[in-house]
Amino acid sequence: MTVRGVILDLDGTLVDSRAVHVRCLRAACQDVGLPRPSAARIATRSAATDLATLVRLVGEPGAERALAAYTAHFPLALAEVPAPPRPGAAEAVAALTALGLALGVCTGRSRDTAAQLLAAAGLAVPLLVAREDVAEPKPAAEGLHRARGLLGLAADEVVFAGDTAHDVRQGAAAGITTYLVGGAPGTGPASLAELPALLTAPAPAAAPAPAAAPAPAAGSAGSTG
Repeated sequence: MTVRGVILDLDGTLVDSRAVHVRCLRAACQDVGLPRPSAARIATRSAATDLATLVRLVGEPGAERALAAYTAHFPLALAEVPAPPRPGAAEAVAALTALGLALGVCTGRSRDTAAQLLAAAGLAVPLLVAREDVAEPKPAAEGLHRARGLLGLAADEVVFAGDTAHDVRQGAAAGITTYLVGGAPGTGPASLAELPALLTAPAPAAAPAPAAAPAPAAGSAGSTG
């Protein structure tokens, strides 16, 4: 496989957005008349997109109103709570760019809040595919297909890197090689900074064919003469 492009997840892979996300979820619930959810409740209701998480927290009828509240609170939260790049993310983006690889982000959050996160973290990635850009968002394959299509690449010419099971499922559905970042040892790179080296490592050499056993000399042990 010749890799010509890399698609990256946003939250938890490129940017540490959890504190901002939790603050906005709590504010959104409060704005629609519900109690502010605990950390445990948010953890058990987390989904692959911002809207799907809010549906689980407030129910389908109030989800759109909660999403509007979430979006309104987002720049305020971002001004008060840091959303730094994940360890190794800035170095990885720089290294992948230097290698001449096409880069894109595929995220389950809105385009508006995704762009704010990238700017806050100081990360410049030329392509962004967000929740609104597809009919079936993460973990469906459509976002990755759209991203690689906009990069002008086939599925076997790109890799995807993410940090959750949702990302792994999305990559598998799209038929794209996927790296789980920061997972259990042996499941993928410990940090995004390791990804460029993984992509440029030489393929292991094929094992040599076993040598044929020499024919026994005449009269030697094992002969039937």
